[in-house]
Amino acid sequence: MIDSLGGSLIGLGANIRRQRKGLGMTQSELAEGIISVPYLSLIENEKAHPRPDIIQPLAKRLQSTVQHLLGVTDRETVREAEYLLNRIHRSLLAQGADHALKELDALKDLAQQVNDTNLLIQIDLLEINCYIHQMNDQQFCKKMKEFESRWELSEIDPNLLVRYIRLKGNTHLFRDRYPEALACYKEAETHIQNVTNEVEKAYLYGEMSKVYQHLSNYPFCILYAERSIELMVKNDRWLEMCHQLNVLGTCHSRSGDFNEAIKCFERVLRLAEQFSMSELLFSYTYHEMGCCYMRLEETNQAIYYFQRSLEMIEPYQVKDWEIGRIHQALCQTYLHSGNMEMARLHVDQGIRNLQSRKKRLAECMIYSGQIHYHAGQVPEFLQQYEEAIQLFRTVKATEQLAHACHTLGNFHLENGNREKAIHYLVEATQQYHEIVPSINLRVKLPTPATQNTLENLTP
Repeated sequence: MIDSLGGSLIGLGANIRRQRKGLGMTQSELAEGIISVPYLSLIENEKAHPRPDIIQPLAKRLQSTVQHLLGVTDRETVREAEYLLNRIHRSLLAQGADHALKELDALKDLAQQVNDTNLLIQIDLLEINCYIHQMNDQQFCKKMKEFESRWELSEIDPNLLVRYIRLKGNTHLFRDRYPEALACYKEAETHIQNVTNEVEKAYLYGEMSKVYQHLSNYPFCILYAERSIELMVKNDRWLEMCHQLNVLGTCHSRSGDFNEAIKCFERVLRLAEQFSMSELLFSYTYHEMGCCYMRLEETNQAIYYFQRSLEMIEPYQVKDWEIGRIHQALCQTYLHSGNMEMARLHVDQGIRNLQSRKKRLAECMIYSGQIHYHAGQVPEFLQQYEEAIQLFRTVKATEQLAHACHTLGNFHLENGNREKAIHYLVEATQQYHEIVPSINLRVKLPTPATQNTLENLTP
């Protein structure tokens, strides 16, 4: 249906409701002096179609325009908004959240002229994603609350609904809350049959692969990473594919398939050079190659790649934790090679830079504890391990918690403290069981038979 102003009355009610909620305005406040509240309710639910002389004062009170409420948007404006949306998304991946947020202002200004619901939702979700990457909890919570108030989630396009749920998972993932992140991703996966955007599917599979990697479930990590890469290649998303190849390579490395891991990383470096991608991507790939060679106990190669990673990342204004993880890896390498002086230097740097990443911070405390133990500083060794174990419990890092408890259990057993040894070894056993469930043999015994029952069973 088209009104005399040239716009569609279909969708007018939803636009009025969205604008009203966005301003935190009640129906009574909007309707006062213009129309009755019941009539406004009918309009918002698309059960009544108001005349232009009613739409005009409603638009004015909503700080909008009649054309905007009617969904009249110049096609050129929509194209410009779509271009900016894609450019800022690439900027977020390649140059980080701070750079993307600076560019977002122009897009938000343009959005005032846009009345394409899906496009406006994408702009809101892009801003939320920037704050997730920035790890700005205050702004993230504020914008997420505004988003949920502004839009009816049950009416959102399935592609965007999955993105919304996935972003909620990402805020857990970036804070090392892996079970919570996985729960969000699995919820999003229940809607996947309604998703038509293959790139959105690829992103979801990619995030699931990352969380399975952190949960040490490498078969599932590889499965979802390969699904994501296949869809990224199909849709020419080379930057995202390179990030996913790094995840796949890391999974192969963690599961001991070093040849496959190195193939993934070398493929990333070739593609990154061909497409002139960000040096931040090179830095991450060099870091993972260093981890791979460290596990192969090729110390010199590992140190070379870690140093290359540090050289690539230092010119950028990146988060402290991104530099901290490289110092953490260098500490671990020097520790394995027996160079305690260099290990201590890098672990101190790592601990300073990793305050916001509790799992990595706890791992650095473990390395620090090992350095103290080597120096004969037993109280400091115990303190570092106990603090690390508490952090591992907090972030539910099952594998790391199991190994740390195992180490302390063995230490106390060797030093005659059986009570503490049993405490830590029991916890280690419980955590190992979470990683690799044992054969399903019943632990609970059946109910004992009574004498009468036994007599009845006798032939």
